[in-house]
Amino acid sequence: MQTIEWGFLIVNYLFLGGLSAGLFFVSALATYLQENGEPAYPRIAKYGAMMAPWPVALGSFLLIFDLGNWYRFYKLFIVFKWQSPMSIGSWLLLVFTGITFLAFWAWLPEETRHRLFSLLPKRLAFLKRFDVNIDAWKRPLAMAGFPFSIGVGIYTGVLLGAVQARPFWNTNLVAQMFLFSAFSTGTAALILALSANKKELDFRQLRFLYTLDICFITIEFFIVLPYLIHGKLSVLAVQEALKLILGGPYTLTFWLFFMLAGLLLPLFIELWEMAPALFQKATIHHNKPLASVAAGLVLLGGYLLRYIFVYAGQISAFK
Repeated sequence: MQTIEWGFLIVNYLFLGGLSAGLFFVSALATYLQENGEPAYPRIAKYGAMMAPWPVALGSFLLIFDLGNWYRFYKLFIVFKWQSPMSIGSWLLLVFTGITFLAFWAWLPEETRHRLFSLLPKRLAFLKRFDVNIDAWKRPLAMAGFPFSIGVGIYTGVLLGAVQARPFWNTNLVAQMFLFSAFSTGTAALILALSANKKELDFRQLRFLYTLDICFITIEFFIVLPYLIHGKLSVLAVQEALKLILGGPYTLTFWLFFMLAGLLLPLFIELWEMAPALFQKATIHHNKPLASVAAGLVLLGGYLLRYIFVYAGQISAFK
């Protein structure tokens, strides 16, 4: 039995990094799609940009404390090693986080920005020079951050797949699975945010989010299946590793809480919500409590996916 060296700090980092990647990806897509020179889905674009920086910032903070001597984290940025997944990931996170904060600033309402700077003490008054309007940067930042959001979403899976001694991780499908899980969790978080808004619901924007999430969940499901089939047809060590979720200690968590509750149930709910628009060209249902449950289940499933892979992967090993 292998020891567990990566714990909940890593699970939280992988989930939070993926969540930010998904939020920014959907926000960038909503910003890029234009109508009359403006974002076609402005509320999605704004909410995604405003929410994206915080999960990845918190996740990176947690990751630093998992390094052991956390105060030496700066050494990751002294040099760039293209052969090292850790070095590539560190710089990728740094650039992506910077872009998300710039996008947040671009979408921040002017009165809010002025109010924040008015709270500065006199000795920090020089910082008021940064109270500038970068509204024109919204679309360029969305386009610049688009590939980085994809990179961060993939990287959370590549980080595991790079450890070849763990057969549970040793396939490119893990990176793909984590990528579409990240997109789905970001979309679900935006569904929650739009549903919680007290203003009149914009069913057109909700329909866009439901359509995206249905696509992401479906793709994720059809990546999980090949992962299982590939594992059963692979070498003995991989087949043994899969037993951790096929009768082993993670079976219930994987099949009941991730596959059923985290993927299939929210997919069914979102398809039901979309049914009028799909078959009758009418307005979507959008039952707020039901939509919130579906979005919450997607977020739970995204978290459990990372929990299962981090823990099960560490107790699998080639013999």
